[in-house]
Amino acid sequence: MVCDNNFRVEPGLPADEEPKFIVFFSKLLALFSLFCFTCKKSDPRVTMKQRGTMVIVKQHCTSCGEESFEWKSQPMALGGKYPAGNVLLSFAVLMAGASISKVLLVFKHMGLSAYSARTFFFHQMNFLFPVVINYWERYQADLLSKLKAMKDVVWSGDGRFDSMGHSAKFGAYTMFCNTLLKVIHFEILQV
Repeated sequence: MVCDNNFRVEPGLPADEEPKFIVFFSKLLALFSLFCFTCKKSDPRVTMKQRGTMVIVKQHCTSCGEESFEWKSQPMALGGKYPAGNVLLSFAVLMAGASISKVLLVFKHMGLSAYSARTFFFHQMNFLFPVVINYWERYQADLLSKLKAMKDVVWSGDGRFDSMGHSAKFGAYTMFCNTLLKVIHFEILQV
């Protein structure tokens, strides 16, 4: 357990709950250039490789072998294949309703390492959307089971298209339960 005035971190805390920091290249280089973390010999050669928001630091020591020590700045997620920070950034952008291009522009102006917009859309399609859809379907099933047990349920419905004279390609239909004050179902249909 690490304690400070601002936060408390327990061992084994999930990656999404632990605090994250911005660390500068020069400070990492200074730290890993002090000595070999394996044999303690001074002045190892250090290389760094970016993988989105994660950096992989390798020490190269002449005493104990070519690549004596490797350190990753983030835990790996989703079966150990993806840096947790990359997936968490994609999740945060999606949940905030933010624009990935604007977030990446902020990162670029600040000099923060990040992935491309293409990676964000890959995360959305392969990880985030399936989880959100699964959660919605379970949540909706729970709501429907509550409603079936209730009497005198009041419903409202609405459909939205473009205004008259315009060519709407899609329409959105929403079912709202006035009794629970929740959206129970919605459909987006191509006209």
